Amino acid sequence: MTSKIPVLICIDVEPDAFFVSRQDPEPWKGYELTHAYIREWRSALQQLTGDAVHVNWFIRMDPQVALAHGRASWAVEHYPKLFQEAIEAGDELGAHVHTYRWCENSGDWLDDHGHDDWVAECLDTAVEGYRASFGTPCRSLRFGNYWSGTEAINRAEALGFRFDLTIEPGLPPNALDSRKPPHSGDLPDYYRVPREPYAPSRSDFRRRARAGERDITLLPLTSSHLRYGWGPRSLGQRFRRLRHNGLQHRRQDTPLSMWRDWRPPNDFSRMLDRAITQQRRPYLAFAIHSNAPVEPDSLPRIERCLQALTSHPERSRFVFCTPAEAMATLQGNASGNASGGPSR
Repeated sequence: MTSKIPVLICIDVEPDAFFVSRQDPEPWKGYELTHAYIREWRSALQQLTGDAVHVNWFIRMDPQVALAHGRASWAVEHYPKLFQEAIEAGDELGAHVHTYRWCENSGDWLDDHGHDDWVAECLDTAVEGYRASFGTPCRSLRFGNYWSGTEAINRAEALGFRFDLTIEPGLPPNALDSRKPPHSGDLPDYYRVPREPYAPSRSDFRRRARAGERDITLLPLTSSHLRYGWGPRSLGQRFRRLRHNGLQHRRQDTPLSMWRDWRPPNDFSRMLDRAITQQRRPYLAFAIHSNAPVEPDSLPRIERCLQALTSHPERSRFVFCTPAEAMATLQGNASGNASGGPSR
């Protein structure tokens, strides 16, 4: 017997464009198409495995949405049947929080995560919008544009969030897509963050707290490592990987993003092999943006990654689940191993 491997598919439900129009905001066509795609993918996978498949939808309900669409809960009000379908399927509904602020002087958006008071307002807006929409507290969170911060995580915990799935281990500092709005603060590096779920320190969210100190758990997304050739260039790559990530995490330095075009010898299936092998208690977590169907080449790349995931040799161990279900599975695996039960 072998232990189960939780798989978290995180889908950011958001506008199609990075620069949202305040005058004439458009429907979220990408989300409509993504939901339809996931419906078919889930149905096919459930028929193949006979098991329930749960995914995780992180909904934009922050000040940018409120300003552009008139209210933070616009998406839930505009797509009630789709979200009800997700609830009935047992999916997790969480919050995807961007920190965009409208600047009257420039007439444009600024990603203002450099100011803690504005980040707090963005979180508060999302929590209020979620509670107004669903009548329950929001438990799961993903920040946008690779950003997170210590005060933001502390605030999120105080607001009732119990899981955060933002961190992408191995990501360098200021790794922002040049197509996106400018930002007011620095984007942290995630070189040496833990590669497994952890309670964050109150003084640095990238470090562990002592056991039992926190009510929030950070679940980093999955990272693997590239297979290099030999020669001066590859030796330099290996050295940089070791210098940045340290000896412990040198083989989990590359975020396993589904939007990338993975090719041999670093195709997605082999990268999955390496990621699973390097984990003490294996789990997998990936993020998908809902605008993928309207972005050139994004959806075919995601399709290839999902196909590699669902046809992987370890697929019989995969459990597609919510954060709470993932933690329960990992804790069960740990208990089984401690008592001499199933192990990898």
